[in-house]
Amino acid sequence: TYRRFMNPKTYKDQWSALQNGTYWAAAKLLEEVRYAEEKAKKSSSGAKRKAAAATSSSTTGAAAAAPASKKSKKDQAMELVNRINAVEGVTDDCAIYDSCPVVVAKIKEFLQRDGVTKAMLLSAFGDINSNSLGRFLSGKQQDQCGNITYKKAYVFFEKLRIMEGKAKSKKRLSNEAQNPRGFSTVKDRGYRWVKTF
Repeated sequence: TYRRFMNPKTYKDQWSALQNGTYWAAAKLLEEVRYAEEKAKKSSSGAKRKAAAATSSSTTGAAAAAPASKKSKKDQAMELVNRINAVEGVTDDCAIYDSCPVVVAKIKEFLQRDGVTKAMLLSAFGDINSNSLGRFLSGKQQDQCGNITYKKAYVFFEKLRIMEGKAKSKKRLSNEAQNPRGFSTVKDRGYRWVKTF
């Protein structure tokens, strides 16, 4: 049947092939193939739409989660500041054994922590003025020893050292030995820092 169907000489005209069973079998097969292809296209299109929707939803979710994550880091930083200020045993009138440049370095390092802001640090130092902090950070050697930031920041970082259980540095121990009363927070009339022994 198949050979007769494939040989056009066996038919008087093209419509005579309709009487061959191969014609109907082939027609059914081709229709099934066409249907399967159309179904596959629709399925693929639907999958792309779902993927696009999922991507959009994921992007929206990530965008919404970003502020929450940032807020969480800020909250964690605030909690850290509160824990530091709650440390006992360090008074506001304690002797200062770190020089201004050392305290400046500690401030800059602390500001690099996640969630920490200058406003937060100003509050932690007792709501000092931002101008005072700016002048202290840009000072040279001990020329800002009379700045309120010096004393407030030293007390804050001494509490942090105690909270973290860190030992005193060699430089700190040397300062204590050389000057038991600590660095001065008083300037003379020539605006030079003076030691208090």
